[in-house]
Amino acid sequence: MSQIVWLSFGIFMTNLLMGRFACLTALLGSLLITGCATKFEKQAFNNEASAGIKKIAVQQWNDLDEYGVRVLNHPGASFGLVGALVMAADTASKTKKVNDLLDPKNTKLTTDFYAKALPGLRQAGYEVVAVPVKRGAKPVDTKEAVRAMKGQDAFLLLTFEAGYLAAGASTAYYPFVAMTAELNDSKSQAVLYKEAYHYGYNSGNKDVVHIEAAADCKFTDIDNLVANIDKTRSCLAASVDILVKQMVADLKK
Repeated sequence: MSQIVWLSFGIFMTNLLMGRFACLTALLGSLLITGCATKFEKQAFNNEASAGIKKIAVQQWNDLDEYGVRVLNHPGASFGLVGALVMAADTASKTKKVNDLLDPKNTKLTTDFYAKALPGLRQAGYEVVAVPVKRGAKPVDTKEAVRAMKGQDAFLLLTFEAGYLAAGASTAYYPFVAMTAELNDSKSQAVLYKEAYHYGYNSGNKDVVHIEAAADCKFTDIDNLVANIDKTRSCLAASVDILVKQMVADLKK
């Protein structure tokens, strides 16, 4: 094979792997909100000031296509392009191993979350209408889809992502479920409530509500994560009841 063909193939594989890694980074990394320059601006719910909120439109996402598996401080990050390629390939390989067994089509955390969150909000005193939105759409479009619903007093914007994270190459993997919730007044669009929740992996960020996973939701390495796939699934699923309970309690009238 000529050098030109090899070069073209190399460029193709580089782009493929880096694109894959970028998707996984967007899935989990951006939700850690750990950077010193990034501060999550919270807004506690003021029940008295929000007494007129009766009906809310809730942003309802479709299920995740995969659950990312990522080493945050990967050794490859220190070795330029070659290291980045190694990191991307390693991340994609580990994610595939877990998802081949976990099977996102049968591990529907997002569906489970809404199946409990919507009734929970109704029990908290709200009339609730769900507005389906698709992952991958522009945030401004998904926000407008919910805001534009007729007849609601407020709209609830949510994010919900999940996977497994390890701090380093030789450290344990923990489940990581990140959720943000933001309630806005439909007329003024004023923020009535805004909170971020992290379940499982502890990023050390003081700006989010951190909820610990069970002590046995600690997997020594990727082989352990794959070998105990039922436990891997149940450790993610355990987040749903906890997050729903927390959010509903925050918004209770």
